[in-house]
Amino acid sequence: MQIHLTLKCETPFTIPLNYNYQLQSAVYAKLSEIGASDFWHDTGFGDNKQKFKSFMFGPLTGAHIIENKKITFTDEIHLELRSPIFEFCDELQRSFEINPAIKLFDTSLEVCSATLVNRHINNNCAIFKSLSPIVVHSTLPDKRTVFLSPNDEMFIQRLQINYHNKFQSLYGYKAPEISLKISENSQKIVTNYKGTWITGYKCRITAEGHFAALEFLYNSGFGEKNSQGFGMADIL
Repeated sequence: MQIHLTLKCETPFTIPLNYNYQLQSAVYAKLSEIGASDFWHDTGFGDNKQKFKSFMFGPLTGAHIIENKKITFTDEIHLELRSPIFEFCDELQRSFEINPAIKLFDTSLEVCSATLVNRHINNNCAIFKSLSPIVVHSTLPDKRTVFLSPNDEMFIQRLQINYHNKFQSLYGYKAPEISLKISENSQKIVTNYKGTWITGYKCRITAEGHFAALEFLYNSGFGEKNSQGFGMADIL
């Protein structure tokens, strides 16, 4: 399930390029307005070792200018959020019906529209193009975190494990098998999230498997940190 938002800014709206944390906080704040943030923020799905929030958001889009590590939107702003759980998008839409505004960087933006969409995938093969960086990490014996690139042998394996863990956490049974292939060209992107630098990659991924598995990937995202604004991909 997807929810598409159109936001209106009265004047040019300038924010830092690294806005993931503030945007995530704005989403939680909207859910809290209807008393729904505790589950999505604190509980989620899975066991105590590994929790999945089971939603994600993409980058802000619209007419803009980038200068001095800041982005200035000059017209309407668009935002897409997705979740394999209908209730997330439904509750978020309800919060916008009650209060059609969202606060970002101390600025209240009018929500002109909040549209629910349920895109279906009817094929057993799809080519995904990442809209936000895909994050995969490995922990070294000395506890240091290393972010993997599509050139690393473990990258695809980690994506598949992540997919299986998410699916199992949500539905309680084993996920359908999938096959993933990464395109040769990828773009490295480093993002500051709440003072921590996170390395991800934009790339194209060919996925083969049951259409329900591909639809799950579309709605839940690739890789890690989806609820922090990473891993959203569109279908070419």
